[in-house]
Amino acid sequence: LRTMSIWTTRRPHREVSLRVWPVIVGLALGLALAVPQRSVASPTDPQTVEEVVGAVQGTYKGVNTLRAEFTQTAKNPLTGIEEKVKGRIALARPRKMRLEMGLPVKEAVVTDGNLQYLYSAESKQVIVQKDLGTASGVTELIENLSNLTTMFDAVLAPPATPAKPFHVVTLKPKKAIGFKSLELTLTKQKYQLHELVVVDQADGVTRMNFTMVRTNVEIPDVEFTFKAPAGVTVVNM
Repeated sequence: LRTMSIWTTRRPHREVSLRVWPVIVGLALGLALAVPQRSVASPTDPQTVEEVVGAVQGTYKGVNTLRAEFTQTAKNPLTGIEEKVKGRIALARPRKMRLEMGLPVKEAVVTDGNLQYLYSAESKQVIVQKDLGTASGVTELIENLSNLTTMFDAVLAPPATPAKPFHVVTLKPKKAIGFKSLELTLTKQKYQLHELVVVDQADGVTRMNFTMVRTNVEIPDVEFTFKAPAGVTVVNM
């Protein structure tokens, strides 16, 4: 997170969005891979947060790769400025990811599981790190996703009126992890991540809506490497 601020000294309203990126990536990497390959049979619709969380945890091992598109909306609580951008994400176990924002790409986060590349076209920089978001606790989050309740206090939203085909679960970290809360909107039965809302420590709100989700598709390893464009400075941390 300290390194991300290098990019944003001239445009502070973007800092909220960029600072939560490692958190969002960690959540996307973990929760998106919790999407089951097929519908999970359930005798009854889960009614409690324990049942919903249990169903999500029970499907976590079912998927190894994922592709999806998303729209991210980030709002700075100080300025009220809201920014919307489209993106795409490719994920593969263990800990491989490519997340791009904008077309042409304005920002990107890429990791091969060992090195993480944080790219900003505006700053003409790519920051190379040896760990995937350790400063924000994302590594721990990913590694422990199969047991959400050890890291979070979870609250299930009451059923909507009229009824909607989603479960909405709010997660609040039990210890400091870089954000205040997460709100997950999951489709019923399949428990597919439909929307993710992150509230950061500065009360900035970042919302991601996922579409075109495809699971267990073949993704070549080359997609999890990053080559700096011409004229871009590489900073090794």
